[in-house]
Amino acid sequence: MSDDEKRDKEITIAQQVEAINAQLRAFGREAVQEVKMMRDGQVIGQVRYGFKPQYVFDAVNNVLLPENWRYEVVSKEIYDNQVVAEVKLFLRVGEEWFCKGSQTGQMQIIKKNVGDAMKGAITDALQKCLSLLSIGSDAYRGLLRDVYLSGNRSPVTTSRQQSKKPTQATRQPDAGKPNNNELPKISGIKYQRRDGIVVAVGNSFDKKELLKSAGFKWDKSGKNWYKEVTIH
Repeated sequence: MSDDEKRDKEITIAQQVEAINAQLRAFGREAVQEVKMMRDGQVIGQVRYGFKPQYVFDAVNNVLLPENWRYEVVSKEIYDNQVVAEVKLFLRVGEEWFCKGSQTGQMQIIKKNVGDAMKGAITDALQKCLSLLSIGSDAYRGLLRDVYLSGNRSPVTTSRQQSKKPTQATRQPDAGKPNNNELPKISGIKYQRRDGIVVAVGNSFDKKELLKSAGFKWDKSGKNWYKEVTIH
């Protein structure tokens, strides 16, 4: 594989990861869960916040499509009270498959239900594999706590509000313009505002899945991808 082909592959994966994370943020609070370790009815250690597995897999399927990723279970171990599984993740870019490495997951056995514990361990390992691609990065960046506690706000909005509360003076220069932070950065695509919508301009044919995952719709009459945006 040439250097140009490697660079193109890296750009493609980066764009897809960005689109997946954008979709996870768009799910809001319903996609976030509180993770607690309990013993004898007491919380042990730090309370964490992460994305619910099904929402992660839904976002990955919507952007990558199910036929473009797969996993293999390398090993499974069943102990007295938990199951441990090692999983490898494979992604297809063009005609090639590549492995992002393996991760180990674990799950407690509850009420002697080994089957559910096995599924949970595989899911845990698979989410760790996806995190190597920065999928669901808001979780380990600590941005989901406020989403979970504050309702349906996204991590990006919450972080921006905490870092700097906009004033009327700072909003005036951008009055009437779409908030470009809501738009995905896609190579070869630029955006134009037209009567309350944003239109994707450029070579959008091979970028349609990324645009769809970011909320764009196809306009048959205008032959373009468009999205309604919030005006600030």
